Amino acid sequence: MDKRKPKRIRRYFKKFPVWAVVFVLFGVLLLLAAWDEPIGGAMATGVVLLLWGIGALILWLRRPADAEMDALLNSGMQDLEKRALAATGLSESELVQKNRVIRGPRFWDISGATAGIRKGRDRVVRFTPVGVTIINFTPNQIVSYQCAYDLLTGKPIRESTYEYFYQDVVSVSTRCKSLTWDKAMLDVHGLSASRLKRLLVEGELRFAAAETFVLMTSGGCSVEMVLKDPGLIECAGGGVIPTDDAEETVISVRKLLREKKAHA
Repeated sequence: MDKRKPKRIRRYFKKFPVWAVVFVLFGVLLLLAAWDEPIGGAMATGVVLLLWGIGALILWLRRPADAEMDALLNSGMQDLEKRALAATGLSESELVQKNRVIRGPRFWDISGATAGIRKGRDRVVRFTPVGVTIINFTPNQIVSYQCAYDLLTGKPIRESTYEYFYQDVVSVSTRCKSLTWDKAMLDVHGLSASRLKRLLVEGELRFAAAETFVLMTSGGCSVEMVLKDPGLIECAGGGVIPTDDAEETVISVRKLLREKKAHA
């Protein structure tokens, strides 16, 4: 990855630097107050504050565009699709249909990665790390790969794989549920320093009505991931978190299960 990319991505998720506006205002006031005075400490301080504040505002305004962030994420997803095949020992020739990729927020169990969330100008809420589930379909099995994708490093975190025979899958759906992650799965300090602080209750991260994707088997095993939560959207200042990929996956998997079980 280009060494400059992590800084640009981090800048995308940074809050508007209110302090920079304060610096500019104080700098201007100091310069006006010392305008008729000999050049001295007050004027020098005013110049420093003014330049520092203007510089910070320029950097914030030059943050990556939404389209750049989407292109970066899509490129990462292409790499992960190949990684998912390798991690599960599959080749494209073994697949019976196109894979399905589902994305959602992931701020727990992320090995200290920097967490960020922001509403873009298009009102789409973007975040890092990104929870990813990739489902591949073989003649006899559903094979899934999951990870948290760190946009800042371009690397997957906490990878896992699962394989289920079609006849063992009893349901695939999206559903709402309340979820809580305790301190052992969180970087509480990192979340406190971000817009997500309001979702922390006694050190726990809580979603009151998370929409989740769930694939359940007869043995009680499941592939599950969070798609969105009203609290997350509120933290980002409104907007939307698209769930089209998950909804299309549910339809696709249900159709394939019907076909497989009809010919069983």
